Amino acid sequence: GSVSRKDKDYWASLTETIQKISMRVERPQDTEPMVPWYNLMMFSSGFDILVSLHIFLGRFDARKMQLALLGNKKKVYRGGDDTMSDPLNSEGVFDFSTTNNHSNSSTTGDEGFWFDFMSDCGDGFNSSYQISRLLAQPELIVRSRNQLKNLPRGRILVIGDDLAYPDPTPENYEKRFFRTFEDAMPPPPSFRKEHISIQKPALPVKGWENKGSNSKRETGTLESYDGPCAFTIPGNHDWFDGLATYTRYILSRDWLGGWLMPQRTSYFATKLPRGWWIFGLDLALDNDINIEQFEFFVKLAERSMQPEDAVIIVTHVPSWVLSDYEKHSVESLPETNLRELMRTHLNGKVKLRLAGDLHHYTRHMPTDCLDKPTLIVSGGGGAFSHPTHCFRDRIQVGDEKDNYERVCAYPSAKVSRHLSYLNLWQFRWRNWRFDVLWAICYFGISTSFFPLCGVYDDYLEYNPDHRPLNLVTFVASRVATLLSQLFISGRLSLVFSFVVIILTYLFTDWSNVKTSTHLCWSLLHALTHICTALTCLLFVECMAEFVVSEGLVAVPRTNVDAPNQSCLG
Repeated sequence: GSVSRKDKDYWASLTETIQKISMRVERPQDTEPMVPWYNLMMFSSGFDILVSLHIFLGRFDARKMQLALLGNKKKVYRGGDDTMSDPLNSEGVFDFSTTNNHSNSSTTGDEGFWFDFMSDCGDGFNSSYQISRLLAQPELIVRSRNQLKNLPRGRILVIGDDLAYPDPTPENYEKRFFRTFEDAMPPPPSFRKEHISIQKPALPVKGWENKGSNSKRETGTLESYDGPCAFTIPGNHDWFDGLATYTRYILSRDWLGGWLMPQRTSYFATKLPRGWWIFGLDLALDNDINIEQFEFFVKLAERSMQPEDAVIIVTHVPSWVLSDYEKHSVESLPETNLRELMRTHLNGKVKLRLAGDLHHYTRHMPTDCLDKPTLIVSGGGGAFSHPTHCFRDRIQVGDEKDNYERVCAYPSAKVSRHLSYLNLWQFRWRNWRFDVLWAICYFGISTSFFPLCGVYDDYLEYNPDHRPLNLVTFVASRVATLLSQLFISGRLSLVFSFVVIILTYLFTDWSNVKTSTHLCWSLLHALTHICTALTCLLFVECMAEFVVSEGLVAVPRTNVDAPNQSCLG
């Protein structure tokens, strides 16, 4: 039937009201967008890497001093009138072996121990907050094989690496890391950002002492604390300043949102129920544990672990994937000290390895020897996505060349390949500053040839019929002439050409090729840019002379009828 005018007015009014309400939706303020990687900030980050690798690392390693901090802590301290053991014992172990998920286990009917893992979370607010919000929920209901499962919030949260991008400034840590967790689950009312913690863990929590019926809350131990805890290891981006910001904001702060941070060092060990352990290792920028860290975990394995115990190792780099991708030989494999620790002192105990750094999810399972650890990459903490189709399904791991097969990937290789095509246009608008950089280089390459007079007249004489093939041959011959002049007499242009050659050499992937092949591809890439810049020069000069010769722009001339004289300036 027909719609009355009254109904039309009603629906129009309702639509207008909904639009007004949607415009007034509260949105988070003072947040950071996704990091535009290919812009001028990459030079400052690259300089930080250079300084960290060649000045700090090897001469001053922040990890060397952290073991001394453990030795200065008392094994026994007093809380009230009772004497009790420090939850961080003499070996630096956080003991959760006598606890479970407390209240979460009652809602799910699961008395086991749950922990959450995430990494690569310090990017744009929207994506990172979505992950933090999921982690903050008391439980998540997911569908698995046509069944609904309740997943409780983990008793501990392990964050793999890269807490803030692109470099570890205080502003990036506050806005790209802490802000997302604080909005997802606020810290206690007594929390102050300026506070520097000198005694960890920060228990009992001020303002929460009398909350609930648990009388052990007053003791100030992790065993009596019902809330979630967070442990982190630094990634390569956290090491760009020699771990200074990480030390101030992670090791000297008590709260990550509503998660308690009892950690004192950039590496940690947690003892879980049923003989399980989590070792969080700090590989720094040289992709290996240092000697002090090696000694720490060796003593822990000798003094506190049982033969039937199992270990989960967390690192920030998935060496098993990258070593295969970069075709490392046995002699050039990273993690020399870590492999010695696993082979000699944790022989057969490592059941699982977790890592981030690559922003996707993959799981590799051993195919020959089933007692080898499962290998998981889980870098979906909110940063941009890395492709999965670039890596092989079957790989060989370690110096023994153990065979592994990738049994799961998200996104799948097919979806990843399709998503990569989006970079053809999305790269442009997100990284427009990178285009400005190349525009400056193109202008510098063309500087020595200004003004280039008579290009349009030469083209008309060469190709009066405007044939496409003749156009191509004309442009190619003129670009070749300009290219030869560039290396003969182009001073400033030659300088910018060398800049382009250096940039293309640095940004060309050399992981799977020889040095000679890498150099050839870099030179070919640079030559393409130089020729493109010269082609743009020809186009601009030709268009300028065209608008002058057609009278579209009034320009005074000394001799209008003279050939080959339509030149600006």
